[in-house]
Amino acid sequence: MGDKLVLDLETKKTFEEVGGDHNKDQLEVSVCGVYSYDRDQFRAFKEEEFKELGEWLKAASLIIGFNSKSFDFNVLQPYFKFKLAKLPHLDILEEVYHALGHRLKLESLAQSTLGSGKSGTGLDAIWYFKNNDWDSLIKYCLDDVRVTRDLYEYGRRHGNLWYDNMGRHESIPVRWKNGQNIKELILNAYRSGESVEIDYLKTEAEDRSTRRIDIKVIKNNQIQAFCHLKQAVRIFNIDKIFDVKTIGRQGNWQNKLF
Repeated sequence: MGDKLVLDLETKKTFEEVGGDHNKDQLEVSVCGVYSYDRDQFRAFKEEEFKELGEWLKAASLIIGFNSKSFDFNVLQPYFKFKLAKLPHLDILEEVYHALGHRLKLESLAQSTLGSGKSGTGLDAIWYFKNNDWDSLIKYCLDDVRVTRDLYEYGRRHGNLWYDNMGRHESIPVRWKNGQNIKELILNAYRSGESVEIDYLKTEAEDRSTRRIDIKVIKNNQIQAFCHLKQAVRIFNIDKIFDVKTIGRQGNWQNKLF
């Protein structure tokens, strides 16, 4: 079983410089960012390191990206003799289009789903390259890789993503869900009387954080629980839980399931 990779890249040129978006293969790659699941590592590959990048790609069991089939792989193809299109590939934007019938930007999808988004724009990345600011360029690229990975993981754990539809927060079902979803894991922990540790996404009031909670009440899509971080009872939205794990028996709460 090969490694699972998340990929994003930045270009040296703009569409205007190469005569339009039909000339993607002329944009050239400044840096290609990858997250490796097996290595649990973010890695930025410069052009002189693309031989090694090619070995990573050929060995992968799955490559995950956003608009990667029509953009990233077309830009990257001139650097390799093997066909990138033949590699196992999940393009999140393609999945969104399959569900909705139209495209969404990575930024809007990330803001609606994760509560935070990209750290800049593709034009910023080109400016970094042309001004030899490699630190900023690599950070920007790997930030996009992290956002893409977190969207993939959210979909895998919840079975959906979220988007803003003219002011309405609406769900996008995805086809890469794996195993029990977050809500099922929460319900199982509640029924067995176990405390859980949650990775809670950023909200308007608070930044993303890790919390240990003892569940008191589950109602619809909300949890009322004692939060050990705040030492008080708090309300948590299940859709805002990015990850969950059980960590042992909780205290004697008067639990109630609606």
